[in-house]
Amino acid sequence: MKDIHLLNPTHLLYHAVGKPRVKGIKKLGSNKRCSLCGLPTTDAVGWEVGKKFSNLDLFAEKENIDFLCPACHYALSHIKELHKAYILRYTEGLKILQFDDQPSKKIGIGQKRIVSRYYLRDFLSNPPVDDPWIMMLQTKMNPQHSIMKAKVNFGYADTLWVCNGGINYAIPKKGLVELFNALEKVKKSDSLYPYLFNDKRPWKEHKEIKLWEEVEPIIVKHRCKHYLSFIYDRIIPPKNYMLKDTDN
Repeated sequence: MKDIHLLNPTHLLYHAVGKPRVKGIKKLGSNKRCSLCGLPTTDAVGWEVGKKFSNLDLFAEKENIDFLCPACHYALSHIKELHKAYILRYTEGLKILQFDDQPSKKIGIGQKRIVSRYYLRDFLSNPPVDDPWIMMLQTKMNPQHSIMKAKVNFGYADTLWVCNGGINYAIPKKGLVELFNALEKVKKSDSLYPYLFNDKRPWKEHKEIKLWEEVEPIIVKHRCKHYLSFIYDRIIPPKNYMLKDTDN
């Protein structure tokens, strides 16, 4: 990767979709910093803060916001189309994710990719290292300016950033596959979920005590971490999906 702009989420998006034409670009006499991303640019697109725009904290420049760079203008212009789960990579573009048990989605930009519910787990188990990427899992809230808040992953890092709308989760890479396997077993179980987030142990005669004793040493390493419930709810497939897959 030669262009450090690709470590900025709006620029990664703009380059990944092929730097489409943005109307109204004007050349500046010298480098000026974009009001949104803060990166220097000689290309400016006029932009005014709308009366309903509530995320002024996103802007690097808080006052006199009258132009954006083409990348940021493109991102702000496609907020609704980006309100979906997606994987964004420089070399592979924008892939809007549709799970194979979901109704067909309509997309406005990027390409649709139909994947199994195991895709997120598998992707994070072996993430790209030589290609900037973003994993975005949207909440059910109204479209947000989540792309501007996203964290770009690149290289051999100890932490993987996964975005859930405007919230970024820092997930440790070490021991992650082991954690995935343990959480899958808990999710498939009949009665171990109540013990996942507290220090109580099942009683000795509990029907799944042996399974708990198997996964507890792994779970305890992550119990008080902010990402545990997120991984359990959003990365690990639903129980009925996993059980159906086992039956087949």
